[in-house]
This record gives sequence, structure tokens and C-alpha cells, in this order.
Amino acid sequence: MANCDTQSGQLKRSVTPTDRSDADDVEQHACPKCDAQPGSPCRSRGGAVASAYHTRRFTMVPRLEKALRVPTPADRGPGRPWRLGTPPPAPIDPDLPSADIRIGYARCSTLGQELDSQLDALSKHGIPREKIFSEKISTRVRVRPRFEEALRTAREVKAHAPHCRVIFTVYEMKRLGRDAAELTALADHLTAHGLVLEMLAGPLPGI
Repeated sequence: MANCDTQSGQLKRSVTPTDRSDADDVEQHACPKCDAQPGSPCRSRGGAVASAYHTRRFTMVPRLEKALRVPTPADRGPGRPWRLGTPPPAPIDPDLPSADIRIGYARCSTLGQELDSQLDALSKHGIPREKIFSEKISTRVRVRPRFEEALRTAREVKAHAPHCRVIFTVYEMKRLGRDAAELTALADHLTAHGLVLEMLAGPLPGI
């Protein structure tokens, strides 16, 4: 929403509490007033989540510099005890538009099976261990926590580095799903979020 200040002749933007994209942009910066770090909302003097971002912080975002107030979205918990949030991924050099960022996923079905061969293959492919998500869980389980975390991480990285190619890498196709329908749904999900699927072995190796 936009409000026009007729006395100053300037268009001043008032941001709605549900405008999460503006909040995300503000939280790319540390707050000079309350020392909230990137990824965290501002905090009040009483130690709670502030109801709005401090002016010196949101004016660091060029499109918000003339805003009168930028409220804190409800999902940040205004009024609740303040907690340190998750820092955004480190910025990627914009002069490297062809840079690839890989997120790895490894899975086996039972506790007795080993993951080391998959983890080693992903590491040798240049994926740091901290960017490899692994779990021992059957594909019959509808919700696989580490798989969901890997997808969420890939989406977040892409959102913060849209100029980079973010690649979701697995050792082979059967690590992902049981049938063609499940794999097709995953492929559609990745495509919708601008992500790329890569397999290192099996019947469909490559990107």
C-alpha cells in the first residue's frame, strides 16, 4: 500500500504487517539501533520482538528509505521474547552470474545400511559436508525431515542468490522417490523454484 504525503509532495510508502518480502530485505542488514543481527527482527528495550523495524535499519533498503514505518510481520512474533534468528546465506559475488551452488542429499532405507559411499561421492563432487543432508528413512514415509530441510535450504539459497544456478544433487534417482509420479512431482517443484536436479549415477546421470 502507498500513502501520499501532500505537504512534502513525496510519495511515502507504508508497509503492511504481512509484507514478508520487505521484512526479508530489511533483515539482510544488522540494526544500528538495537544490534539485531541479519536474519533477526528488531528488539525492544524490554527484550521483546519490536512491533516495527527501527528507522535506521529499514532505510538501508533503497525502496523503503522513504517509508514512514515498516511493521514486523506476525510470523516474527512481535511482542514475544526476542530470539536470535537464522542468518541469511552469505551473499554471492554478483560478478559471477554463472556460479553453481550445490545442495546434496543422501538417503538409505534402514538403519543397517550405510551412507558413507553416497556422502563420499557427493563430497568428491565438490559439495561441502555442511551442505549435504542425509537420513536413514524409507521412501514409504511421506515426510522425510532431512529431505524437506534440504529442499528448503535450496529454495532459500536461490532466493538470496537468484543469479546463481542452485543444484539439488543426489547420488542416484532411487534416493528421491519410489515411482515416476513422485519424481515428476519433485521435478515440477524444483522447476517452479528455479532449481536444478542432478544425479551422479544410475540410469539418468547428469543435470
